[in-house]
Amino acid sequence: MGNAGRIATWLAIALVALFAGVVSAMEVSGALERERQYRTSPVCAAAPTTASACVWEQAFTVRESATNKGADGKEPMATLSLPNGKPWKVTFRNTDPVVSRMRPGDPVVGVVWHGGIVEVRDTDGLRQQTTFGPVGWPADRAGGALALISFGLVALVGSLWSVVKRHDPRHQRAAAMVRWHGAALGVAAILTLWAQSNNNWPMWALWAIWGPLALILLATMAASAIAALHGNGEGYAPFTEPPAPRATATRPAARESSMAPGSGGLPREYRMSRRRRNGILAILVAKTAVLLFTVWTEDIPPFWFQLGLSVVMAPTLIVFIVRVPRSATLVDNTGIRIRGITRTRRVAWEDVQDIRAEPVPGSDGGLIPRVVAYAYLTGGRRTLLKHLDDKDYDVDREIAVLRTAQSELRGAADTTPDVSAA
Repeated sequence: MGNAGRIATWLAIALVALFAGVVSAMEVSGALERERQYRTSPVCAAAPTTASACVWEQAFTVRESATNKGADGKEPMATLSLPNGKPWKVTFRNTDPVVSRMRPGDPVVGVVWHGGIVEVRDTDGLRQQTTFGPVGWPADRAGGALALISFGLVALVGSLWSVVKRHDPRHQRAAAMVRWHGAALGVAAILTLWAQSNNNWPMWALWAIWGPLALILLATMAASAIAALHGNGEGYAPFTEPPAPRATATRPAARESSMAPGSGGLPREYRMSRRRRNGILAILVAKTAVLLFTVWTEDIPPFWFQLGLSVVMAPTLIVFIVRVPRSATLVDNTGIRIRGITRTRRVAWEDVQDIRAEPVPGSDGGLIPRVVAYAYLTGGRRTLLKHLDDKDYDVDREIAVLRTAQSELRGAADTTPDVSAA
């Protein structure tokens, strides 16, 4: 898909999400009012014969139940029988905690309101709302509005930015950063809604959890967009096409078959391939999701641990996604720059004693390379030349080029007169 098609797709998705989010937000007030009416309804003096605004608890017997797991579009359901044998069919939004325990013949209590069963309670006191029940709907609507509006609004800004600055590569990269952060905002809202619903927390927990996460994501988004605008084109967003390399006579690609001798082969740069990088990031995202899912579904960890881990893991993951594409080893006439996720280390040629290829112990050639390159420095230290490995480069050939350049440039540095001594 070309860049124009990609932007059009983002724009269409953003508009649909924004519209759906506004609709969900408009339904929140109505859902809140219906829940308030239910909670303040009086108890019926006798079993109602018509739909009534009072609340009545009626004894039922389970005739049949079905969780409908794996059945697309089918909700969990149960058929309850009144003492006179009349059946009453009800549906539920999920299977727990009551529907999954129902067996034919089990006695249950149904709460009747406005002519419908809004809640079912079993003999152990466990309660579950039916699809007619008003409790929980406001939080669902609010969570949906949070996810859809936050994603739709931010993605719309990023898409329009790309349209307005469609001929500027730097602005395209910055707009892509904005769009992907919009997706992260939506995912964070969905996970927050899931945690709130799974743990039966009050509605304010949505804002208490999602608010700090949203601030962190927005700050990261702004920093990433600014870095893309003022960068040198090396920090493009993940999962997007990288900018086309500019061919120059003084900058041969590191993977070219021809070998330029000495400093004539510089500058050179070594980066992880896009496919390999995206594969590692996908594994990292999946492992993070599994970890957070496990923590939030277990009853053992305290709430402060669940919340604290989520607040730490979310920005950490975003930092990795934003910074990993910038990680590289850059070599020029002044020395070697090794740019990691958090810092950049500079090594002058006069400090480089040797450059060697070494095997990685225990590597099976999967995601981890078999051979990596090190620069040996004065004082017996060594530093890893990031991404100069056998996964993406001919290590022996590249080391030969760097050694030739190192010999030439280090020799020139050693013969430079000492200004202070003069």
